[in-house]
Amino acid sequence: MKARTMSIAGLAFLLVSTAGAQTNISGKQKCPKAEVVGTAEAGDRPGHTMSLQKGTCTWATPMEMSGEKSKDGSSVAFVEASSTRATSTGTYVGNMVNGDRFFVAFRDSAAVKDGKPQEVKGTWMYTGGTGKLKGLKGKGTYTVTLNEDGTSTVDVEGDYEVGAAAKPKATAAKAK
Repeated sequence: MKARTMSIAGLAFLLVSTAGAQTNISGKQKCPKAEVVGTAEAGDRPGHTMSLQKGTCTWATPMEMSGEKSKDGSSVAFVEASSTRATSTGTYVGNMVNGDRFFVAFRDSAAVKDGKPQEVKGTWMYTGGTGKLKGLKGKGTYTVTLNEDGTSTVDVEGDYEVGAAAKPKATAAKAK
């Protein structure tokens, strides 16, 4: 089954822009076929499998965050599939052109027909970031279009905000 491409879907969703209030975002990723690290039959019914998948994507339509553009990213996902439904849950690590990174948790599902996932829809949430993206918060949705060759396109939308950097604690000088 081509459920392995779903994990790529999950990885691709998110991004940010400037600091402050929540801001709407969107972007599009292109993803090659995901690598299946391992798969096992669950054993409770025919065709019920669980697998670990790893994938990478590039931002065909980058999102802009804090004045920088998204470049690429990778994901690791747990995919559970049966003859009627496939779901994935995972983590995505995105890279910005300037080297900053952002972290995302995602979950998606799709009906399965003739052994292939149909329309894949998912949700994502930021779990952190580095550099200008420190304190990153937000969430959104994504849709994955699966191609016959195992590649996919992921359309991402949502909102985000970047928290203010922690202020240094003032220390009082002791009068002598």
